[in-house]
Amino acid sequence: MTEEQVSGLKNMMDEIAKLTKAPSQMQVFYHLLGTGRSMSVKELSTELSLTPKATERAVAKLVDKELIQRASFRQRSYTCDSKQILLGLLVNQTDLKDQLDRKGL
Repeated sequence: MTEEQVSGLKNMMDEIAKLTKAPSQMQVFYHLLGTGRSMSVKELSTELSLTPKATERAVAKLVDKELIQRASFRQRSYTCDSKQILLGLLVNQTDLKDQLDRKGL
């Protein structure tokens, strides 16, 4: 894995950590991640009890942050790449372990 890829994963993890400040984005992100399904804005809105407009804005911002993607196999639907999220978590865990080892903890 290149340094650029590792940096991208770290940035993704930082963006996920910031989702607590954006409740609608956090709901949409974790719902897509948890279900593993490709879903439309309408489906997300219904399942999460969010207004269509709030869901639309949350989806647009998550796409901009590259936390979710447009599904290639279903028009106007979105998905979350759980493999990328897992990889990002592993990179962060490795960094944390390295930092603790350097401090002798």
